[in-house]
Amino acid sequence: MKLIRILFILAIDLTLAACSNKATIIIENVSDNPELIIRYTVPTRYANPMVLMDTLSGTSELRFRVVVRQPYFVSVQQIPDFKGMVTFPVSRGETYRLQFDGEFFSFPAPGQEVQRFYASIPDYGHTQLEARNYAQITDLSQARESLDSTMKSQMAPFDSLLQIKKISPEMYNLIAADHECHTLAVWGQVGVLRRDNTIRDAIYEAMELDNDRLAESPDYYGLMEDYANWKIRKNLDSLRPRIQAGERYTLMMEAYKEVLSGGRLEAVHAWQWWYAAIQKQYEKELISLFEVFEQDYPDSPYLRALRPYYQDILAYYAPKETSADVHFMEETGDIATFKELLSRFAGQKVYVDVWATWCGPCKAEFAFEDTLHELLEKKGYKMLYLSVDEERDAQKWKEMAAFYNLRGEHVRAGEKLTEDLRELYGQNGAMAIPWNMIIDDSGHIVNLRAPRPSDTEELSKALVR
Repeated sequence: MKLIRILFILAIDLTLAACSNKATIIIENVSDNPELIIRYTVPTRYANPMVLMDTLSGTSELRFRVVVRQPYFVSVQQIPDFKGMVTFPVSRGETYRLQFDGEFFSFPAPGQEVQRFYASIPDYGHTQLEARNYAQITDLSQARESLDSTMKSQMAPFDSLLQIKKISPEMYNLIAADHECHTLAVWGQVGVLRRDNTIRDAIYEAMELDNDRLAESPDYYGLMEDYANWKIRKNLDSLRPRIQAGERYTLMMEAYKEVLSGGRLEAVHAWQWWYAAIQKQYEKELISLFEVFEQDYPDSPYLRALRPYYQDILAYYAPKETSADVHFMEETGDIATFKELLSRFAGQKVYVDVWATWCGPCKAEFAFEDTLHELLEKKGYKMLYLSVDEERDAQKWKEMAAFYNLRGEHVRAGEKLTEDLRELYGQNGAMAIPWNMIIDDSGHIVNLRAPRPSDTEELSKALVR
């Protein structure tokens, strides 16, 4: 009996020890949507910026646990609309309560000041967008002072919490390292925007990149990518033939191997490969780079996230016949205006999709291609896919149209037609894609900003019989 009691107590101790390595996240759905679907990052040894994720769905309340042996950043995002992504620090053994109102996540429960302060830091989406605030300051020293002042003000709430012991030293150090990494990443992009090579020279020639502390920051990966681009640019003359041969990502991986080791090298390789793959440019070199990664890291937790993209790239290069319904219009290179192009469709109603092979959101819309064509056929519309790819990507344009089986008429705009489209878009020469238009049978644009294929209900209303 005594032995049973000892074993029972030991089992409880082991269970508690296991639970103490987990952080619990509870999300309350206060939106009008009866079902909430989220995806969240799965912790690894180093920061995981959206590479390895799990999905969860529920109605009024969603709950999940993540294993964290030290303070760690977790990201949560609503899908499939990709609204309200939030990143926040967690600690083992703690519970965090969030609310989602249909647009944003928040931390209304008391005692979550650290998470609220961190989530309130402005997110520009890309460090280069944030860097614009400082790149336009003429005096370089004043630009750096302004950046440091901003970063200091963002750290001030955490400094106060540390003084009153409302944040652990470990959590504070994680956030401080994240801010340090972010500051370097933004400052490096200031150098890119100002075309001042000395800024990045000063960062990377003095910095210890193989650094556990910085690798715990989500911005570490963008910083490393900038390092690789800086390294390539410094040797551009000798490396240009390899870049032109389609080995840019191979060169980046080689740059990482020069300065990183162990888990940091594995994590950066995985992130860079994933980030390239999700652009869906289907670079052929990604096939061999994945196979090398799989051979070097056969037990890597990242493989389950990377392998589906690898299969997509293999499928892209698999032999296939182009459907007769994918039709590339001939003798369109000299078309100078959109009006001239529409004359080819005289007496027909047309739904136009302006896109490019490098445009991720454009390709995301192709998932609705079957539904779109059912709708167009019902309403009596022709489909025109109008690419704004440059001449160098002409072959990729045709390959991608065939791969996605984009049924309809296809035209790749030349320089003059692209310039006319920019004027038509009406944003001082800027043009955002995907861009959809509806044309009536008289050749008039009846909807310059038509609903996208993914917005099936609104598009159906906009398409007149």
